[in-house]
Amino acid sequence: MAPTSGFVPRRRPSGLVSENVDGEVLLYVEATHKAFCLNPPAARVWESIDGSLTIAEIARRTALDAELVGVTLREMGQAGLLEAAPEVPLPGVDLSRRHLVRAGLVALPFILAITVPRAAEAASACTVGLPGGPACNPTTPCCSGICNENLGTCG
Repeated sequence: MAPTSGFVPRRRPSGLVSENVDGEVLLYVEATHKAFCLNPPAARVWESIDGSLTIAEIARRTALDAELVGVTLREMGQAGLLEAAPEVPLPGVDLSRRHLVRAGLVALPFILAITVPRAAEAASACTVGLPGGPACNPTTPCCSGICNENLGTCG
């Protein structure tokens, strides 16, 4: 599906906490305990999602390239922030160095994902998989339950 094909993104209907901070948007998905920080261009895309605008219309409203908006929406969908993501692959996407420079590196939408510990994990003294703590493995699992066994780190 091409990014201008009429896909209308819709935000996740519930279980999402949103906060605007200095032009960025912080989002927390309650079901997965994941937080996301959207830089200003990605925040503009997020704020334009009203359930009625297509990718092309969001691109015009945010003054971003439609292909970049499509990629951003795909990432948002894969992160669980939207009801659905645009169909992949997006065949016209060219994220070459020349395209990135032409778009302006500052103008690129960027989504940073963060795993947020549950309250009990945050209050615990568990250091498994953390810097300075023991490496995680199948016999010594991470406090969060998400172990990258190759690196011995949690996350």
